[in-house]
Amino acid sequence: MAASRRKQDEKNLKTLRELGVLLANKYCFDCNQRGPTYVNVTIGSFVCTKCSGMLRGITPPHRVKSISMATFTNEEIDLLKNRGNDYCRQVWLGLYEGTPIVSPGDETSIKEFMVEKYERRR
Repeated sequence: MAASRRKQDEKNLKTLRELGVLLANKYCFDCNQRGPTYVNVTIGSFVCTKCSGMLRGITPPHRVKSISMATFTNEEIDLLKNRGNDYCRQVWLGLYEGTPIVSPGDETSIKEFMVEKYERRR
């Protein structure tokens, strides 16, 4: 039983890494920093370490998992296959007015942008 679980975890990690190399998923969904290391399993996006911490602190809190340290369920992998940063951009930024691009180094503007996007849904 443990061997089959381990095999499934390895398969899920392989799929996750394949999804991570898609062009849209190579950058953090929230700040555009290159090389996301976390996944926001609440909406199905790839995010950086800094944004993962901020996402946990907004209302409602988002479930964020480390790509390299966590295990993922088949349902979470399916969510990421069906969503990803392109899909999230259409849903969360589809009607956004203004420039959605924030600087990866500007934590204040990233946090404000997250509040606008996820809490106020603007």
